[in-house]
Amino acid sequence: MTPGKVPNPKYQELEQLLRRLKRDADIVERALDKPVRRMDSRQVWVSDKGGAATVFERELIDQRRRLRAAMRKLVESTEQTLHRTPKEVDPIEAGLNG
Repeated sequence: MTPGKVPNPKYQELEQLLRRLKRDADIVERALDKPVRRMDSRQVWVSDKGGAATVFERELIDQRRRLRAAMRKLVESTEQTLHRTPKEVDPIEAGLNG
């Protein structure tokens, strides 16, 4: 540790957040896989091409894509913020961050 500096509470919070996000990312990214597979199996809901089930399935697949992209963006944004955040700060700054 640098003399006169203390661990930055904001940095520590971001580290914890990033660990949780990375731990949960796989679960979140796979959240809609089972419903998509079930729709694809044609055993839960069927319709003619262009019918309600087909439209719903396309929308479900798009929602899964968007959910995955959002999760990746959240992890990336948190990583970037952590990278820009100093590990150590003056004691006064540490008090302001807490």
